[in-house]
Amino acid sequence: MLKASLNSIQRGAIIAQDVYGNDGILLIKRGTEYRETYAPRFKEAGVQEIFIEPSGELTKESVAQIRQSLNIHDVVQEKTRLHAQNQIKKTMLRFKTVTNSDIQKITGIVEEMIEQLLEQKDFVFALSQLRSVDDYTYQHSVNVGVLALIIGIDLKLNRVQLKDLGTGAILHDIGKIMISEEIIKKPGRLTKDEFSEVKKHTLFGYEILTQTNISEEAAQIALHHHEKYDGTGYCWGLRNTKIPLYARIVAVADVYDAMSNDRIYQKKLRPDRVYREITHLGNTHFDTQIMETFAKHINIYPNGTGIILNSGHRGIVLYQNKLYPESPVVRVFTPNEQNFRKMYFDLDLSMNTKWFIVDTY
Repeated sequence: MLKASLNSIQRGAIIAQDVYGNDGILLIKRGTEYRETYAPRFKEAGVQEIFIEPSGELTKESVAQIRQSLNIHDVVQEKTRLHAQNQIKKTMLRFKTVTNSDIQKITGIVEEMIEQLLEQKDFVFALSQLRSVDDYTYQHSVNVGVLALIIGIDLKLNRVQLKDLGTGAILHDIGKIMISEEIIKKPGRLTKDEFSEVKKHTLFGYEILTQTNISEEAAQIALHHHEKYDGTGYCWGLRNTKIPLYARIVAVADVYDAMSNDRIYQKKLRPDRVYREITHLGNTHFDTQIMETFAKHINIYPNGTGIILNSGHRGIVLYQNKLYPESPVVRVFTPNEQNFRKMYFDLDLSMNTKWFIVDTY
């Protein structure tokens, strides 16, 4: 199962996962053959990428087998994600204000997320939510909320603490409604003055949230989520544990999601690159304990990632090896084979010293 932009998909490709629009309406069922006529409808609904089955001269029978092997589940339900995304969008589009009703609705969604996460014994976060760049801000806010909750659960926060953490995390960028849209959506590098203006969103966010019935601890996430553990962040230059716990958690989630997805001014990094960047920032940008807690729940090569081996073969990641995160179990494709049963084979890279991953696609 591979992500592909609508512009790169060939007619006849098999759609591997149900496709939903930003309004939560199902657009197309998985297993359907892709047609060019779908593209305008998908784009209108805010979808820029979809999951398709791996390319290669594979039969429908082999595609069905691969699909069964790669049933990738999100850590929270799609319906909950879309509900959260739409609520934060409505909240941020309202003119420079957040009401207690908004807080109540977002808190209710956070409680749903907590229940769904607590039902899972071993959750690994995969950025499978397909998003449009135009809606990045809203979808980013929801992702940061989910990531923060995953960390909070591992740190054994109680339900009240998790509710405050999740609500504040989803609203961490609410202050951006006070910043000029020209600056927020500028495609190039910001000037010094523009960056100074953007940094004010932390102060604006805190001011907005303290006018509601949200807890002080949750409101402080908006104020301090750009602080860095070594004191080089903003807006107060706090160091170490002087930075509130919830803000330290959200700082990791915020940077991880930002690196992992396309933004107006920057392309996303490969999952393995993001993993290494995040883990190298421990004790400088991030609280090491929180960073290590988070790292346990992300994969260097998430299930479904397209990989290229040193042999030149292409494949996809099937399963993880917890003790050897750089050596997952992969399905390697041999599309030139005429015999169906030889068109791919599964390989545990932790048991093989000859082959290793050199790139992703």
